[in-house]
Amino acid sequence: MPDLSTALRRVEEHALPLETARAQTVYGQPSAVNRLLVLNAEPQPGRGTVLLLREAIGF
Repeated sequence: MPDLSTALRRVEEHALPLETARAQTVYGQPSAVNRLLVLNAEPQPGRGTVLLLREAIGF
């Protein structure tokens, strides 16, 4: 996306409806945008790493 506001709008207008349809089928309830991660001003492009874990490993 060209900028943050466009990206956030796409989350709300494109990704959320798709995920809501999936969640409604699987869980019987809609989805919501509850958490967003924004990496801002990366000093060395391509160096950021995000790990999504299925268990708590810290506090």
